[in-house]
Amino acid sequence: MQGSIILRAGLALALVAGGAAATGTAATAAPDGGRDVRAVDATVITEVTPVGYKVVAVAIEYDGIVRLGRTDVDEDAFDVAVTLARPGAEPRIGVRTVVDAYSTNAPEVAERQRPGRYIVLELDPADPLAAGAYNQTFTRFYDLTGAYEVRQVEDIVAPSQTLAADPQPVASSGVRNPIVDDYAAGSFAAPSGTTLPYRLFSPRTRPGRQYPLVVTLHGHGESGSDNFAQIAGNQISVAFAHPDRQARHPSFVLSPQAAQAAPGAGGWWRPEAQAAVVDLVRSTIAEHPEIDPSRVYLTGLSMGSYGSWALLPEHRGLFAGALLVCGAGDEAAAVATLGDLPIWALHSADDFIVRYDAPGSDFRIFTALEAAGLPVTWSEWPGTAPDAAQEANAADARARASAAGSRHLFTTFPASTTPLFSHGSWIPTYTNDTILDWLFEQRSPS
Repeated sequence: MQGSIILRAGLALALVAGGAAATGTAATAAPDGGRDVRAVDATVITEVTPVGYKVVAVAIEYDGIVRLGRTDVDEDAFDVAVTLARPGAEPRIGVRTVVDAYSTNAPEVAERQRPGRYIVLELDPADPLAAGAYNQTFTRFYDLTGAYEVRQVEDIVAPSQTLAADPQPVASSGVRNPIVDDYAAGSFAAPSGTTLPYRLFSPRTRPGRQYPLVVTLHGHGESGSDNFAQIAGNQISVAFAHPDRQARHPSFVLSPQAAQAAPGAGGWWRPEAQAAVVDLVRSTIAEHPEIDPSRVYLTGLSMGSYGSWALLPEHRGLFAGALLVCGAGDEAAAVATLGDLPIWALHSADDFIVRYDAPGSDFRIFTALEAAGLPVTWSEWPGTAPDAAQEANAADARARASAAGSRHLFTTFPASTTPLFSHGSWIPTYTNDTILDWLFEQRSPS
């Protein structure tokens, strides 16, 4: 097959040198059932990283088992070319850096080499062309089908097989999105007439047990109708569905998507959309008796934080706690209704989109709560600090809040310490296990 990489068995080289090479027919006495093993496809593997949706690996699929034993696969044996096309712009063309390579039995990143039908090439996520998405007012995604081509440029010799170099590339025909692909997709028609696309992640459940539900409200950039951007655009949702988090706190994760609109004029700013979210949450709880109604949590970033501050005062009893990032709301309504609702908010001091001290900002709401006699635990640490330092600071804040009986915690990221840009306070928030642990500690009064 043209474009394939041929794996010739070391013991069968003499048999394939003639007719098999000329006709492309299978050889005999090779390790995989008496024939050559050929590359037939490639799959792009993505990851929703703290700084966005990226291509982190390519899995080359063969029509038989690759058996390399303990032979290391040289990363330099492969060239990975990429062409990222988007409407109205010149394609971005270049190469990716292979940082690890190994055979395995599934098209996924693995911890060790094993026999299988795949060779996985892990790619450097810091590459300039690693992104699988771009921003054009809203988050949009490159069509990754056919965007990657893999070429083997050196032989790989193992005791039982030789992977021979081939000048013809193998193109990617599919995309695998770990974690994201585990969500079920749905559409909810609310009584108000608003229709919400949504994704629902379900944990592994046990009979007789109930599990929390985390509701996520995305930012303005992830608005749309693709029912994908709200879980792939950033980590607001997948942080809770990640296997490590599920091992600690198995939970359902519900992520609706708002329609595109001008900032402040639509999305989660609309009362109809807020009401639809509440209806969707109630419907999800009713349809899934495994959900514990006393452990329903709300988290929102930017526009999603605005929506959260708007719906919480009227639906205080629905949620056990909230994690809100770089948003704003109604100070008076928050003081009047949310005095006993556990809320942790985080905001960058130099946020240029939602100003830190603008009327109704997270900071202003917490200042008003404290002025009303409700204890607030204040903290501050650089959002660019090492993870361990951020975890330690969050643990200190949580401990001080517990000692003071405070249900409200506010964290400031000092100027110039937020990754990527000053509005991105969600980047250090959803990577902080201590903050997420705090959220799961909350429970509605019985």
